[in-house]
Amino acid sequence: MVLEIYLDPCTINSRKVLAGLDLMNVDYNYHYINFFTGGQKDPEFVKNINPSATVPAAVDGNLHLTESNAILMYAADNAGSSAYPKDLKTRAAVNRWLLWEASVWFGTCYVYLVQNVVQELMGGKPDQSTLDAEEPKFKNLAGILDQQLGRTKYLVGNEVTIADIAVASPMHLWEASKLPLEQFPNLKRWISDIEILPAWKKTQGAVEKALLPNKKQSDQVRATFNYTQDLGDKLTEIYFYESPNAKNVHEPGDAAFEMPVHDGWSKAQEFSEDVHGFSIHDFASAYPAGKWEDDELVKEKFYPEVVEFLKKTVGAKRVLVFDHTIRTARNANKPLTDQKKTSQRAPVSLVHCDYTAESGPNRVRQLLPDEADDLLSRRVAFLNVWKPLNKVEENPLAMCDVQSSPDEDFFKLYLRYPDRTGENYVMRHNDAHKWYYFPDMEADKAILLKTFDSDEKRARFVGHSAFKDPTSPPTAATRESVEIRTIAFF
Repeated sequence: MVLEIYLDPCTINSRKVLAGLDLMNVDYNYHYINFFTGGQKDPEFVKNINPSATVPAAVDGNLHLTESNAILMYAADNAGSSAYPKDLKTRAAVNRWLLWEASVWFGTCYVYLVQNVVQELMGGKPDQSTLDAEEPKFKNLAGILDQQLGRTKYLVGNEVTIADIAVASPMHLWEASKLPLEQFPNLKRWISDIEILPAWKKTQGAVEKALLPNKKQSDQVRATFNYTQDLGDKLTEIYFYESPNAKNVHEPGDAAFEMPVHDGWSKAQEFSEDVHGFSIHDFASAYPAGKWEDDELVKEKFYPEVVEFLKKTVGAKRVLVFDHTIRTARNANKPLTDQKKTSQRAPVSLVHCDYTAESGPNRVRQLLPDEADDLLSRRVAFLNVWKPLNKVEENPLAMCDVQSSPDEDFFKLYLRYPDRTGENYVMRHNDAHKWYYFPDMEADKAILLKTFDSDEKRARFVGHSAFKDPTSPPTAATRESVEIRTIAFF
């Protein structure tokens, strides 16, 4: 089952559906309906999707569902999710809270949201008399929740259910809404537990961006990075072809850790590829938009721009561009090991560095065999130029500051091809790693990544990875970028 869902992620019930579906790992196709411009009242939407002219709505074949809790119940049953337990008594308890939320809890929380958030958003002020009149009702209902949550971790036991997502949703801006929770410690503990759920964090960014535009956003997010276990004598390998040797190999990316990722914009001018392993620069290209899948044109028109950019930026005497990768929506689901049209790839969510202390010089010898000895007698650096083709709203690139990643955190990944074996570095996890990214990066910027340097007094290898930004809205455009691999000779 793949549900077609129609919603605006900033509304209470829409956010409920998104968080609930993500909690249950339900597949869905997302259709954005702009609530604030009245998209839910569009005649075609009303006629074909929801005659009630509301969001959210869901469609599965000839079934149309127009109530948020009904959508979660149906999706849970189809997915066989434990978030909607099948035990009759437990399910009855979940149903009780779903009905309670829709009949009384939503309404009382909504008064606070409208008065303390929406009124300010619209240029008005809260009506204190309305808030005063609502407070006794809110506190009575909050007391019911607090009493229950004094007995159980979540609403119906020790596991999260769709009841928790439903009841939390009207509170999704509880601090900005100024909900009076001081007397309800169990309720405050519970909403804090809900707020750290990955499904909840993933959907919070769209809510705050729409309803709290003046809120100072945190200078960091927390995201999962795919590190690799170091198994000692057992090699870490990827085979790019069918081989009996590929059985039971240790592949990379088997150690996922959540790490803070810092917004790098405030320090953008301080970063240096020779100190931190990366830097960010202005780079407006004259290359024609929409032509990035034409490999020959990229080589003819864009490569020369990169050469001049690097000579000016890092002071190289000579720059060789030898490879490029285009990451577009068309290639979003392409497997890493797919060797068809290798210039077209999906973002790589693996902590890695493209070269090793041995594979860097070897690559120079492969590409420039007649000149290699002379060139390698002086400083040589491999630099990747990473440039977005559109505003980066999802799957941004993150870099691990070389100053926080000692050499012993890197070990080799062997890339097995039919005719050769290549080497990358992957990384073992270290709590000391400091990650940076540049949220909402535009197409007129470029990041330099140092993937090898023969000068051991400079940053030599930068770990990097794409990651899923929990603040990316569901409406985010698919990340599209170009990565140019170069060798700079000094």
